Amino acid sequence: MGYKKVCLTCKLSFNQSLNIGSDAVYTCANCGNSMHLLTHRFRPPRKDDSKGWEVVEFLITNGFYYQHIFKIENDVLTNVYEDYPVKLADAKEFVEKYKEQSIKE
Repeated sequence: MGYKKVCLTCKLSFNQSLNIGSDAVYTCANCGNSMHLLTHRFRPPRKDDSKGWEVVEFLITNGFYYQHIFKIENDVLTNVYEDYPVKLADAKEFVEKYKEQSIKE
């Protein structure tokens, strides 16, 4: 399974195979900024969907790299995966509810 290299500045996404153990830094060929490495589950919004990209940036900034997030029901962690939000208001609730599952860098 591969990953996605994502440039939030250019709103571009590229498929990327992963070399396990590699500490590679990915640079956008278009703008030169660092790219984020997201899981293969990430489905990028259309390039002209600025609100969709705002949600993606908000989630990444808060440690959600489209990794599996387990649902919490009645204050209990389940073994069911939660869907990622597509609206910013929902993303804010998502980040607050699942902050313990975020990836801290």
